[in-house]
Amino acid sequence: MTFKISKRVYIAILAYLVGVMIYVGWDYNSERSQLYRQIDQDLTTSALTAPLLLPENFHHHNMKPGDISAEADLHNTIKLSDYTRHSDIIYIYTLILQDNAVYFTSASVTDEEMKAGKDLYNYLLPYTDADPRLQQLSHSQKKLFLEIKDHWGHFRSVFIPQTASDGTPYIAAADIEISHIQSLLQQQFLKKSGFASLFLLLLFPLMLIFSADQRRWARNLEVSVRERTRELHASEKRLTSIIEHSPVGIFHYDQNAVITMINHRFADIVGSSDSVLVGFNMLEKLTDEKLLAALRDALQGDIGRFEGPYISVSGQRKMYLIAEFVPLRDAQGQINGGVGVFNDATEQQTTTNTLKKLSMAVEQSPNVVVITDVSGQIEYVNPRFTDITGYYPEEVIGKNPRLLNSGETAAEIYSDLWKTLLSGQEWRGVFHNKKKNGEYYWAEEIISPITNNLGEITHFIALQEDITEVRRISDEINFQTTHDPLTGLLNRRQFENELTRIVEHADKHHSHHVLCFIDIDQFKIINDSCGHLAGDDLLRQVSNLIRDKLRSRDTLARPGSDEFLLLLENASLAQGERVLQMIMNDLKQFRFQWEDHTFSVEISAGLTVIDRHTSSAVSALQDVDTACSTAKDAGRNRIHIYNENDELQLIRKGYIQWASEIHRALDNNSFRLYVQPVVPLQKLHKTAYEVLIRLQSESGDLVAPGAFLPAAERYNIAPQIDRWVIHNTLQWMAKNIEQLVHIDSLAINLSGQSLGDDALLGYIIRSIEQGAVPAQMIKFEITETAAIANLKDAQIFIRSLKSLGCRFALDDFGSGLSSFAYLKNLPVDLLKIDGMFVRDIISDPVDEAMVRSINEVGHIMGMETIAEFVETDEIMERLRQLGVDYAQGYAISRPVPIDTILSTTSETALL
Repeated sequence: MTFKISKRVYIAILAYLVGVMIYVGWDYNSERSQLYRQIDQDLTTSALTAPLLLPENFHHHNMKPGDISAEADLHNTIKLSDYTRHSDIIYIYTLILQDNAVYFTSASVTDEEMKAGKDLYNYLLPYTDADPRLQQLSHSQKKLFLEIKDHWGHFRSVFIPQTASDGTPYIAAADIEISHIQSLLQQQFLKKSGFASLFLLLLFPLMLIFSADQRRWARNLEVSVRERTRELHASEKRLTSIIEHSPVGIFHYDQNAVITMINHRFADIVGSSDSVLVGFNMLEKLTDEKLLAALRDALQGDIGRFEGPYISVSGQRKMYLIAEFVPLRDAQGQINGGVGVFNDATEQQTTTNTLKKLSMAVEQSPNVVVITDVSGQIEYVNPRFTDITGYYPEEVIGKNPRLLNSGETAAEIYSDLWKTLLSGQEWRGVFHNKKKNGEYYWAEEIISPITNNLGEITHFIALQEDITEVRRISDEINFQTTHDPLTGLLNRRQFENELTRIVEHADKHHSHHVLCFIDIDQFKIINDSCGHLAGDDLLRQVSNLIRDKLRSRDTLARPGSDEFLLLLENASLAQGERVLQMIMNDLKQFRFQWEDHTFSVEISAGLTVIDRHTSSAVSALQDVDTACSTAKDAGRNRIHIYNENDELQLIRKGYIQWASEIHRALDNNSFRLYVQPVVPLQKLHKTAYEVLIRLQSESGDLVAPGAFLPAAERYNIAPQIDRWVIHNTLQWMAKNIEQLVHIDSLAINLSGQSLGDDALLGYIIRSIEQGAVPAQMIKFEITETAAIANLKDAQIFIRSLKSLGCRFALDDFGSGLSSFAYLKNLPVDLLKIDGMFVRDIISDPVDEAMVRSINEVGHIMGMETIAEFVETDEIMERLRQLGVDYAQGYAISRPVPIDTILSTTSETALL
């Protein structure tokens, strides 16, 4: 009977031992997997940190040696190395793929390499022994974990594809030494082995007890007692060893709460030593009230428990502590001390807190979170799912997400989704789903497979964001970026895209199309007399009238202002002319009414053919613009068909070419400043200068303004030229202000288009107020014609700048038909008598009378006069006799570069 009992006991113990070993093995594998996941997470975090430590836009197209200095390269190395110094990661670096080769763009170094000055410069350093699988990484766009060996060592590495702000692909990477991983695994193994040994050692005395023959033990009690005593001694030693090497802190204290024995782990936990802790009176020296309360409970006979943040008495250790005080009693049942167990659970608590945070993050996420099993049955949805879809968790748990299917999402998308997920990859896409109430919504989803330790897919997690409003705004923005907001027609950019498509189609298929350019005649009259609201209404009505005459496949656009572009697909030139004629006939019957005003509306139009001979959309637009301008120049209210040999169109083509040349000069700063002196005739006075401009061509030749300014006026580029002249003149004056004491002023010409430019006026005011040039040294010249055509704008412009101290001259005075009638409405300081009267003053008494009249009227109105085109000394003397104040012309000086002023030393002049 005893043998049978012993046999059952042995079998139970053996089964227990096997269970312990299996559990330890399983737990070690779990810890090993957790360790690798943590290492991979640390690698990923470190790799993604590397680009953040580098300068902005560090990776870019066409990276090449010499892009950055050696100092900048070293600085990058130091920054990356500083980061790795505080982690287990040994290297972080970035790579690029160029010409089927791998190159470093940055990398950290170890402290030893830093001291040795090794591998400090890594920009575009070839990675000669790179793993061949890196070549495929840019195509997969998925991070890659590898164990690699190169001349730096043996590592576990991560390589993560990244994209720079300009679209340049590169790789962020990080390494950890395999030897370090093995060291961590060895520590885990030793820990688990100690755990197993603890259990085995605890059971070993029992095995020894049952190993004695029961019948012999009964016959020889003394021998058994002796053996038992030895066993107890051995067990005590083993227990002492177990306690000493326990993973938790264990200590004994007497009835006065004085510590009498501790193990090594307890000393580590509290951050002290045996000599300090043994003899430590806890009742007197512990400061944490909750821990003291647990101790007092144990001294009263209850088990005292404490859990929470704790700072050791020495202040050297902060931790999350789990502690128990277990009372011990003597043979009489009196409490004679106790055993304390301290466990530093900081790491576990951190993990718990992290899991709680993750759980809260999922619960409170602004995005929908859905978890399904491998068959697609829903196991979890967060509250946001209910907010978006209207379904409560109990309505969807155990069901398939297809209940959200609206039928609007293509079947191919679902097919691609399952194909991607079952291959173990993440899927991204957009669904058009249906809510519980039947309402449709757009959802952007990211669905990822979840795998177990064996790599088997167990679940799927989906993150869903409601992008319905984003889609609506995107559609609105897309419409706004491609259409004219006033008329709803295509804008210029979108029309050019359509035109480019048609030009390519014509070239490939030899098709024939017609391009039309329509300009409303005298549109400015309506705008000026009735305001911009009236002009806008007219544009809408005309666009509707034109649209009514078009086929569904024709394209109508408003590129800007009072212009329309019309593209007639698969149409002949005759058809295009017929469509335009119908539009013009309808406009003859049309009257635009605004309040008590009624206007007739006419258009000028240009036509050109789009066929296989059309070189580009740009050239076609230039041709049709030229044709329309030719129609306007020929008298308006007509159609002109483009002909490259038409003389008028050749002139317009020249304007277009000059417009392109002007833009080039503005972009490349190719204009040059010249000046021409304006000298006094009646009294000693400092010399003034008029600022002139020259265009330097690509060949280096200087072009006079008469060649390119007409094109600038035609294409509204003149204000840009004016701004360039103002900016560079004021900048030059500020730079040389101390050398300009002998100068009265510099006069800058303004075009008529600039007079109504509020932005330019604001720019001039800011430049003068914030600059170093006195306003009294700045004059502006505007032509009489421009001032009269923009009278209201001119008055505002002149008064605004005169209030700062600037002066104004009215140029070419006398050329207009109503010069004197408008003069009193223009608060100018000087009149520049038109050169057509000055040039023949000696031989033509009428011209002399005109000069005399202008001079006298100017003086009566308190203005000074300037005669231009003074080409001979005889003319200059006659002007002095007539009392004209200043003279300007070739008789005094031809225009010279502006820097010539600096070499002029005379402070006064009287010619």
